[in-house]
Amino acid sequence: MTNTDLPSAPQPFVTRVDARQCEVMVDGEIISALLRGKLFENLGDDKNPVTVGDYVEVSREGNDWAIDRVLERRNTFARRVAGEESDRRQLLAANVDQVVIVNSVGIPPFSSMVADRILVACSFANIPTVLVLNKADKGKRGKMKRIVKSYTDSGTQMIITSAVDGTGVEELRDILANKTSVLYGLSGVGKSTLMNRLDDRLEIKTREVSGSLRSGRHTTTHSQWYPITSGGAVIDTPGVRKFRPFGIPPNDLRIHFADLHIFGKDCVYDDCTHREEPECKVLSALQDDKIAASRYRSYIAILEELEEKYGGTGRIVEKTGPDHKARR
Repeated sequence: MTNTDLPSAPQPFVTRVDARQCEVMVDGEIISALLRGKLFENLGDDKNPVTVGDYVEVSREGNDWAIDRVLERRNTFARRVAGEESDRRQLLAANVDQVVIVNSVGIPPFSSMVADRILVACSFANIPTVLVLNKADKGKRGKMKRIVKSYTDSGTQMIITSAVDGTGVEELRDILANKTSVLYGLSGVGKSTLMNRLDDRLEIKTREVSGSLRSGRHTTTHSQWYPITSGGAVIDTPGVRKFRPFGIPPNDLRIHFADLHIFGKDCVYDDCTHREEPECKVLSALQDDKIAASRYRSYIAILEELEEKYGGTGRIVEKTGPDHKARR
């Protein structure tokens, strides 16, 4: 991709981050820029001060560019820092229109836990999502049908794709058109291969997954912004082994599981945790197969993790009076 292929933008923005140096789009050209030391002051909960998609102010001294300031973000896609006990936020992208969660029905196998964790984080950040089932040429039709039902019942937009035979590629292209999208998922699910199928100018490196480990090998080692021919851009991200949501109050988690929240509105208690409370409508719906068991398992696992990190869910308050539903 040459600079002449790149769109111009009224405000410089970050297209790649590596350690203390970034690539920034300035007047239609990609330049390398160092991060000013002051950006690392007062980081608060954040591990990194700048992420792909950030709009920034830059300055130039001779041939050297530097990022002076990060402008206010419209939204932030982030997770808890991996492998650390401290509660810090790792910024993954900013100012995006949607997150496209790429999962696989081949190798690595589909992980509802990973998908649900990312969906919850995006809901908390108020970022729209699309869930992609990739490698459809390797998947079993019955299993794919069950997965699709579980997530469409929860209101999640889904598509099935295969970079091998082209299944769903045009639909995905339409979803990405004229938007800034993050592609995110486990290592080896085929994000980079899908992107190359969508736009053969990109030539993103790919690697085979490990059949013995049933997991992927990291191909992308940094987040990178790419313009695409259908308009808009895609941010390709490094594959992950585990995703942990950041900053969600435990008692708010139920709001970010849309299928649970629908039934939970009629629970006896305003802050029902949907575990063992009497007359819990979520547990009743689960028993009646109106909520997928995999979704409920994800909810409980994430809830326990958040409670351990941020404290309990709070006091159970019984609803009273004829207007209790109106107060929700």
